[in-house]
Amino acid sequence: MKLAALAVILACTPALAAPRWLAGDVHMHCAPPDDPADVELDAAQIAAAARAAHMDFVVLTPHAWPSQWGRGYRKRWRSFAADARAEPGVTLIPGIEWSTSGGHFTVAGVAIDALPDRDLLAAAHAAGAFISVNHPFAVPTNIPGVGASHFDMSYRVWTDGARGFTAIDGVEVFNLPLALANLIRRPGGMTGEQRAWLAADRIVHAEHRKVTAVGGTDNHHRVVTATTWVLADDTSERAILDALRAGRTCIGGPEAGSFRARGDDGAWVGIGGTVRAAHDLALAWDGTARLYVDGKDAGEHAGGATVPAGGALHTYRIERGDSRCGFIYANL
Repeated sequence: MKLAALAVILACTPALAAPRWLAGDVHMHCAPPDDPADVELDAAQIAAAARAAHMDFVVLTPHAWPSQWGRGYRKRWRSFAADARAEPGVTLIPGIEWSTSGGHFTVAGVAIDALPDRDLLAAAHAAGAFISVNHPFAVPTNIPGVGASHFDMSYRVWTDGARGFTAIDGVEVFNLPLALANLIRRPGGMTGEQRAWLAADRIVHAEHRKVTAVGGTDNHHRVVTATTWVLADDTSERAILDALRAGRTCIGGPEAGSFRARGDDGAWVGIGGTVRAAHDLALAWDGTARLYVDGKDAGEHAGGATVPAGGALHTYRIERGDSRCGFIYANL
């Protein structure tokens, strides 16, 4: 091919758009399949409210209990998923909240209606689903007027040391209706969010794998607002799920999204990424932020910090205002 012809082709080829932070929610109920007596909004109403709030995506998580699972539910879910995906102007990703006595889980990114009647979480995991444990430390706090605070909806693997499903991809570190209850009463001496971050950090160190941090409104009525931001290539369902799986997330706002790290090869990596560092590691971000290393508070710093890595596995994250970013990993 002649150089002139090649130049014409390159000039006419659109440039790939840079990834950008998308605003959304990873835990929102929807009727149907949810019971209209418990959940007010349907997919069309959620889409309208999300567009008005300038949100890019919502992961819809109608309740699914083992006792109701079967052909009838799968048929309703199939219809709901088609309606959700047809909504314009916002990406509605159909999923479920698999609700058991051992824990509640967001399951998305697979054909839910094709999953079997038994061992649903294991089957979803095998099929490549994104599975996040919801409100993992939602133990009873008994706040007057906060109905959800009177029930144990925690992830019993963590709160009781029980046996259960552990192949989770993500952890809901922020749950909107339970945040107040955990601020007023702090079982274990910490908020539910603090305990969730530490539990996620423990998974990384114990199992040497990545864990995604997410937030959710857990909306049953009319609270449609962004809780989770993802760094995605575009607003498609696939791109958003890819970003969730990769751990490219911020909770509470995108302000902490500038967090980056540079290791031995001199290349900067962003949130969800891994660097190799035999000695010191350079961390950077915009503005002033609080740094957490391996779950421990390393204080506030302006613009960045240099930390020892020593060739060992470490996690790093920052909090900037109300924004909390997911992990960057060293030597994972």
